[in-house]
Amino acid sequence: MSSIKPDPMLIPRFNIDYGMKDFIHSLTNLKTEANTKQLTELFCNSAIEFTNSGRTSLYVILKALNLPANSNVGVPLYCCPSVFDAIIQAGHRPLFLDIDPDNYTVNPEYLEQKIDEIEAVIVIHTFGRPADLDKIQKIAGEKPVIEDCAHALLSKYKGKLAGTIATAGFFSFRTGKYISAGEGGMVTTRNPELAENVRKEIQKLPEPSGTDEIKHTIKTCARSTLYHRPWFGLVSLPIGSRIEDKVDLMNKYSFKTARIRNTDLQVVVEKLQNFQEKVEQQRKNSQYLIENLKDIDLKLPFETKDTYCNYYLFPVQTNSQSKRDEVSESLIKRGIDTAKLFSKTPAIAKNNYEYKEGCPNTEKVAENILIIPNHFTLNKRELDQIINAIKMTG
Repeated sequence: MSSIKPDPMLIPRFNIDYGMKDFIHSLTNLKTEANTKQLTELFCNSAIEFTNSGRTSLYVILKALNLPANSNVGVPLYCCPSVFDAIIQAGHRPLFLDIDPDNYTVNPEYLEQKIDEIEAVIVIHTFGRPADLDKIQKIAGEKPVIEDCAHALLSKYKGKLAGTIATAGFFSFRTGKYISAGEGGMVTTRNPELAENVRKEIQKLPEPSGTDEIKHTIKTCARSTLYHRPWFGLVSLPIGSRIEDKVDLMNKYSFKTARIRNTDLQVVVEKLQNFQEKVEQQRKNSQYLIENLKDIDLKLPFETKDTYCNYYLFPVQTNSQSKRDEVSESLIKRGIDTAKLFSKTPAIAKNNYEYKEGCPNTEKVAENILIIPNHFTLNKRELDQIINAIKMTG
């Protein structure tokens, strides 16, 4: 990316929904036990446990399943590499699966070719788009299927919430996810034996100190402030784009297992009380974008049959990597930030996780993908700004 000029009105690519109200609430309730009854009811009375992150939650599930050592765990190549780290930390190996390029989730036909080589399957509901769990579970048979719901809070498959359908599910509340709580992860399962094993694994994890919670809360509030206008376009993006390959600014790759901080859990519980309204607004914003971009030469997202997508992110695909880069550069000049999400994952997997080849859909999507803003906080004027800027790219 060329040098980015400071722009105080730049629309951020993601929405970090953490403000002063959350900061005050978390510190005020630092020593108060969070009431998670609403969460339990929401997730169909699944057993629920909490960790410090989504990747720790996956690690805990894999340990609790008691798979044979060094098992192959099937996982879509198109995802955050932290998922691969969690598999390895749990004592296993990632076996990479290709995706459906239209829906960004694991391709059931590809899974069927690999199922005899793997002991468990991780299904990622990428961008909040539910995977075809009926086909996947039928192919998996008795082998456990784990739902990665880091993007899929309140998404549904055939009327059932993501995370309540397969063997187990996990969520992420890290800053930048749909609910931004700082950090935090949640494990869901309706299998009593697995739930007990998960509980035992979490008991082995270190507990954060009060000092750590306070420092973390201050850092979270500061990070969120810098990701909003005017600071995002003035400071965060111009500086961050220069150092993002050298510094893990958003804590994407570090792997420290621990229990959840009470300050983060308090924010999660508080936000969920009216979160469905925010999902509905984000769906409306996304549908407005789809309607007004339908005549542009871009592959737009769509809702597959029997699914309810939370539209956590709004992916589009161009017809080439050069066109994708051209659109991205053009939008930033017009005040709209974008993300080439997971575009580096195939290369990272080749260099660090023994991926050779065999996932052509993923490699093509990684070259052509672009995430554009669709936050529930955007108003019609801002959505029209995004639409007009895209149309001007040709």
